[in-house]
Amino acid sequence: MQKVTMSIHLTLKGPLLTQSSSPGELGLDLVAARKGVTFHLPATLVAGKLRQALEEIQDVVQTAHGSSGWFNPSLDVWLGQPSENGYPKSKQLFFSDFDLRDVENVDSDRIRDRIKINAKSGAVEKGQIVMIENPFISGEEYTFTGKLYFFSPAKETDHILKHVKTGFNWFSQIGAMKSIGFGQVAKVLFSQPVTANIPDPGPGASPCMEKIGLEIRVHHPFCISGRPLIGNLFRSETIIPGGALIGCIATTWSHLAGQHDGQIPQDEKRKALVKNFSNIRITHGFPSEKKRTRPVVAPLSMARINNASCLYDVALLSKPCLINDAPLDFALDWKDNKDTLTCYPWPYLRMKTWGWCHVRSELRIRTGIDRQRYRSKESELFAYEQCVPDKAVWYAQLDLSRIADENERTDVLEQLRSLLDQGIIGLGKTKTTADIVFTSPGEHDIKPFFPSSITPVQDKIWVITLQTDTLLGSPDTPKTLDENAGAAQLFALYRSAWEELSQGKLELVRYFARQKLSGGRYRKQVFQKQTRTYKPWLLTEAGSVFVLKACGDTVEAKEKIETWLNQGVPLTRKVCQYYGIDVSGDSQWQQCPFLPQNGYGEIVVNIQTDQTVTLLTDDTAQRDDLRIDPIDALITWETN
Repeated sequence: MQKVTMSIHLTLKGPLLTQSSSPGELGLDLVAARKGVTFHLPATLVAGKLRQALEEIQDVVQTAHGSSGWFNPSLDVWLGQPSENGYPKSKQLFFSDFDLRDVENVDSDRIRDRIKINAKSGAVEKGQIVMIENPFISGEEYTFTGKLYFFSPAKETDHILKHVKTGFNWFSQIGAMKSIGFGQVAKVLFSQPVTANIPDPGPGASPCMEKIGLEIRVHHPFCISGRPLIGNLFRSETIIPGGALIGCIATTWSHLAGQHDGQIPQDEKRKALVKNFSNIRITHGFPSEKKRTRPVVAPLSMARINNASCLYDVALLSKPCLINDAPLDFALDWKDNKDTLTCYPWPYLRMKTWGWCHVRSELRIRTGIDRQRYRSKESELFAYEQCVPDKAVWYAQLDLSRIADENERTDVLEQLRSLLDQGIIGLGKTKTTADIVFTSPGEHDIKPFFPSSITPVQDKIWVITLQTDTLLGSPDTPKTLDENAGAAQLFALYRSAWEELSQGKLELVRYFARQKLSGGRYRKQVFQKQTRTYKPWLLTEAGSVFVLKACGDTVEAKEKIETWLNQGVPLTRKVCQYYGIDVSGDSQWQQCPFLPQNGYGEIVVNIQTDQTVTLLTDDTAQRDDLRIDPIDALITWETN
């Protein structure tokens, strides 16, 4: 088992052009692809040219000799294949962008024009002039350097590298306008491959912590998309779901074992990890502005007045109110300001002041290629709005508390550490690579930006804020929740859910929540293939707030809340029955993506914020700068 890295130097002779997805200066029709001041060849272009070359060589070999001999590329395994009905396919080989090594030899101000000649008059066709950015001088040579990464058994490495080198030495041009001589390949050089063996797991260190911090460093732009903005435009989520990280671990493990099917292999050296893989919980990766500090999603119970910077948390107020004679503006009404981070979903509950960092995005447009005509296929244009990691770090947490036996937990941790020693592959739609670093307990561990408190905020009262979307309650209990339902039915849904989750130890007092439906063809076919009826999942969004009160013994209620804080909010029996999910939990990961093990259902309790947030209560003392006037009207706090 090993990870292989090889640098490839591709020297091209000018003129050449790889088109940018971003607009250039006014008047330019075709712009060269660049990252900052550096020009580059997109990784998808390089991978596409390699696939084309290997296919052409395969045709020639079979036509000339009738058999391929040693030349036997596994194209679908190495370079992927189109998704089927939305079901994604993995690939083994990952290429980085190929960046120009020497930017001093280019002139960004140079422009080339092309025209179309009228066949009858011999003059320029009206309106048929194209202005092309032309930074590369004709006849000059320019070297672009990129890297190839892949995981494989040691016996497959030479076979793969031999095919890759053959493919790169086959194609003669790359980029746009090849028919008029652009993008000629002058030479290709390969560095000595660097192989890093995946270490065998050793004995684990005891005692083993139940929770271990994870630092995720993504190497290249990625796209994790729930649903397209339009039919062919996908915008990446900035948060990395725990389920995506678990999927990448399984994919990497599969490639290391030579299976290439994304399934957990029967690894004799990692038996404890194989046995307990479904019991591992990884929380969502949150990008942080502060080192080893995990940001917090702000609660929907927060409000402003007159767009001021001061925030008020009204979760403990029993009635709507005016503050200093002004109505409250909740997150739904907030406008952009200096604290707004538009790279996260609206409304703006992920703020700079709560530890979240800005993540830059870029648009990349791609298309399928017609093999016979060597041009774009009809109706196969699509675009990814990708997250550019730059130097951002995503923080998550590995939770092993579902593994009861401490010795087995120790083995699982050590076996997982050794497996991830060289990182993971296959993140998002771009299948990018990333490193996962396990943090040490103590001062090097990951801390929340604002800590939680299990102590009741008032007599027998706790305030729970969801940090991730959560499958909380089923739409048919206790009353049907449909387009005709209102606040009463929604309150009944949440009251029933918390009552079941707490086994009657807690009751719902009030809530501030938003909901959404999640589904689609892919999730129906993968997770609901055994059921005839399509049932999109009703999710309660991150930031939703629930005020809970102990019905009896405070100690028992506190234990329930502490379990949810440590392990995430589980699925209720009613949710499992409604969506056809096994109650036992052993196979839930095959029937539902929104499990606590995949990072969903994460909460914070009684957030201990700083001085910028004022917690209001019914007995808040009247101050000179703060007057609270309850509104007696047919208004409830619930946000539907």
